[in-house]
Amino acid sequence: MVFQIFLILFAIFGLVRAGKQYNTQKISRHWFMLWGLVWVLLILAAIFPSVIDSFARLVGVERGADLLLYTSVVVLIYATFRNMVLTQKLREEHTELVRQVAIRDAKKTEKAG
Repeated sequence: MVFQIFLILFAIFGLVRAGKQYNTQKISRHWFMLWGLVWVLLILAAIFPSVIDSFARLVGVERGADLLLYTSVVVLIYATFRNMVLTQKLREEHTELVRQVAIRDAKKTEKAG
């Protein structure tokens, strides 16, 4: 019961934070809706754990908590992969920008000299 209350309060906090991020235009509507769905599903899972257990058995997992854990691990691995791809893309863009600035500055130096 205590854990359920903590989970609900944490999910409400996450939902409020997502709303603030959306209102300040730090995240898009798409991401706000996705995170909103995640937080609402977490609240529902905390309030109705038997539904999660039933769904878990339906997909071949013994307990709902196990299903949530497995799903979380898969999502975290995917998020890590996406972050790695994004980081690589940003590095390449940064390298290209630095090259362009270096070439531009070298041309300015040649003209001045």
